[in-house]
Amino acid sequence: MSKNTAAVESEEENHLANGQETNYVAANQAANGQDSNNLNHVTRDQEKQLVSNGAPPTQADSLVKQGTLQDMFTDSDNMDMDDVEVEVRSPLSPALGQFSKILAVKTLAVKWRKKAIKKNHLNMAFSDSPHVPQVDACHAMYWTKRRSVPLKNYHDEARAEKDISKFLDNPVVLFKVKGQQWKDIAREMLENIKILKPSMALNVERAYSCLMSSAGDYTIPECVQGLVYNHDSDIICEQSFVVVLGSTPAVLETQTSFAVLKNSVNLGAQMSEVKMICMILSPVKSKQTKSGIEVGRTYTTLLSDLELRRRLLDSKSPAEFASIVKEGCTRVMDKHTELYKQEREMEHEEEVGDQTGSPVKNFFKSIMPPGKLLLNDIKRRKKHYLSDFTDGLDSWRSIKKYTTSVIFLYFTLLLPVMAFGVLNSYNTENEIETRKGILAQAFGGIIFALFAGQPLSVVQTTIPIVLFIKLVHTFSEDLFEVDFLTFYTLVGLWNGFFLVIYAFTGVSQIMAYCSRSTEEIVGIFTSIAFIVDSMKYVSKQFDAHWCDDGGDCKYPDRSVALAVFIVTFGTLFIAVQIYNFKWSPFLSSGKRKLVAEYALPFSVLVMSLIGSYFMKDVKLETFTDEKYEMKPVYSPFEYKAMKFYGCTEDDEGHKCKGIDAASFITSAALGFIVSMLFFVEANVAASMVNNPHNKLKKGSAYHLDMLTTAVINIILSVFGLPWMHACLPTSPMHVRGLADIEEKVELGYVKEIIVSVRETRLTTLIANILVFISLLLIPVPLEYIPIPALYGVLLFIAISSLSDFQLWERVLLLLTEQTLYPPIHYIRKVPQKAVHTFTALQLVQLGVLCALSFSGVPYLKMLFPFIIIALIPIRKFLIPKAIHEDHLEALDGSH
Repeated sequence: MSKNTAAVESEEENHLANGQETNYVAANQAANGQDSNNLNHVTRDQEKQLVSNGAPPTQADSLVKQGTLQDMFTDSDNMDMDDVEVEVRSPLSPALGQFSKILAVKTLAVKWRKKAIKKNHLNMAFSDSPHVPQVDACHAMYWTKRRSVPLKNYHDEARAEKDISKFLDNPVVLFKVKGQQWKDIAREMLENIKILKPSMALNVERAYSCLMSSAGDYTIPECVQGLVYNHDSDIICEQSFVVVLGSTPAVLETQTSFAVLKNSVNLGAQMSEVKMICMILSPVKSKQTKSGIEVGRTYTTLLSDLELRRRLLDSKSPAEFASIVKEGCTRVMDKHTELYKQEREMEHEEEVGDQTGSPVKNFFKSIMPPGKLLLNDIKRRKKHYLSDFTDGLDSWRSIKKYTTSVIFLYFTLLLPVMAFGVLNSYNTENEIETRKGILAQAFGGIIFALFAGQPLSVVQTTIPIVLFIKLVHTFSEDLFEVDFLTFYTLVGLWNGFFLVIYAFTGVSQIMAYCSRSTEEIVGIFTSIAFIVDSMKYVSKQFDAHWCDDGGDCKYPDRSVALAVFIVTFGTLFIAVQIYNFKWSPFLSSGKRKLVAEYALPFSVLVMSLIGSYFMKDVKLETFTDEKYEMKPVYSPFEYKAMKFYGCTEDDEGHKCKGIDAASFITSAALGFIVSMLFFVEANVAASMVNNPHNKLKKGSAYHLDMLTTAVINIILSVFGLPWMHACLPTSPMHVRGLADIEEKVELGYVKEIIVSVRETRLTTLIANILVFISLLLIPVPLEYIPIPALYGVLLFIAISSLSDFQLWERVLLLLTEQTLYPPIHYIRKVPQKAVHTFTALQLVQLGVLCALSFSGVPYLKMLFPFIIIALIPIRKFLIPKAIHEDHLEALDGSH
């Protein structure tokens, strides 16, 4: 094959690859009665030129019918396909006026010819080739996508008024535009922008290209139109105006311009009577709320007013046009504000009902007589009690959900309890250690699962409780020199007493004033406490082992410090990677989620194997070490009730003081403080579980939950076991594990929505029974779980729960490029400054809470519950002075 022939073939292939029609003119000299001897051959260069210029074709079918294939092959059996060249001659269309020029090309249907040769079909019609494009065949596709978007609420969405104000600063308007095609109108509008705004240095050609369809037919590629009802109540497009969108690198900020047409023009489907055009040029990269579609919504909403459009069409100057736009914007804003006020008044009337008088009087009226609200909780939940055990058992999908939730809960309860047991053992000189913690968890969890009002809440010992147990030990040993367990029992009994009062008096009603802000501050504090506690453990191990020979380390051995680091963060890393597997492209969606559910047990299993087997030469701590007094032989039934009046002597023969008036009163004060901690944290956890976002159907039972918590902790105190209450973040995570979740794409971002939640007592009941059975696994195999792996679990629970908090989401926005802000509701409704101000105020409150809790002064920790309670009035009375109430409604409203 000659080089020229190959070049022509390559040129033709390129045309086909680009979706263009390449017309092959093939006929013999009989087509026009010409003698073939009088026809000159076209050179290869001329062939290339004709093909590239798209020479006007003759109808291929009619030409082929007149032509013949002459001596196509001579020897089909011994033929090399690279040597096959078919030359078919014909004069071009008479319209060219050049009968002497013949286009001789090699056909591209190589595969077809191979098949034909094998079958010895040497004489066949040229029109039978499937690779010869027909004149009437499609050469490309036109993709049209239509979707409905809501009108912009000028009151709720902060950017609307700013978009209008930006246009009013320097309005760009063309009047009596005569163009009848979009290409002419667009170019005239762009030239006008360039003249009126020379500082933009607008590249007209680049901007023009983004306003034209890529099909080359000069149609509008992207636009926004209003939808109206016609006389037949059918929805049709409003055709008197159109908002054209264009995204181009030719502009650095969004530019809006208008064109008032002299006559109505037809710009395509659904745009046959356009009288006014709004053109919006936006940068390629821009913040979502400043994107072309968002600005388009602003002006489409404004132009949906028929009277406003009529006045704009009658305007004579840009100043008059801008004045009418400003009046229209004010009118729309007033209308939307009035609608907002009416909705708020209706909501307020529904909330208040027939109540009159001050809020304080109404509050006491709602909780009186004592026990009324508790009785209502019992009545509300009693009718669902049996279904709490039977719901979902007839569905295989629900049973799978229950199974994964039980496994998740089992490890989420057992492993932190073991870690907290190590902490309590260290803080109380082994008076309260890991096995007591496991027994307390099993007992409290089973009782709560059976008798609580909201069984989806999960009771557990928390970091603040561990800190208060340490505080109680400090008071008993250093201040009063009384027996710790006796003093601990007194504090616990006072705590239970106050919780019973809270349950009967309905004080939990005050949580109606607890906003999302308070809940998230407490939730993130809990996560931070997990992280801080884990970091402290790793730091202590490095202080004890990482030093040079002859240093001041207790146990100089760098391998231990490195092993602690590897096991702790290895557990975290593996758990996070498996947890994130549900967002990977592998397997099906259901299988990915199933794998993610087992992130915690799998990571602990892997790192325990590494720590116990592959690092067996390195001594890693376990909770069965001698210093934690974990005896191999143990029966959970050995515990007896503590003595109430002090001890006579300790193990070393030293007498200890009995409980006196000072220690008794102090125990009451500490019990009240602990009860406030329980009241706030348990109610916050219950509030997040009962959130309307979770779509629970059986109702809440705050007062019954509080009474159940009181009974549990009274019994735990008598037997010297660690306290517990409904906790974060395990409770919301448990709800999410039992939920059916749908993913919806909103403006390119995936949004998860809870469809329904299985409300059952089985998962917490079975998980806590398994925790109780785990007592039989001491020492084997639980002793093979190194303590660093337990702290890795705490890190994972803390980090994985952060994504559920809007505060954390807004903290990340501080570090995120504005063009990548997701289109979440508060970004649309609240100015950026207000968003960041509210975030900063929350961070200040969180910082104060952390400073008091993690300070080295033990007695400052006593203020912790009061600081949490103080968050409620701070949000109610102080924050609104810095941020507008409407913005707070969007940032801190229902969730």
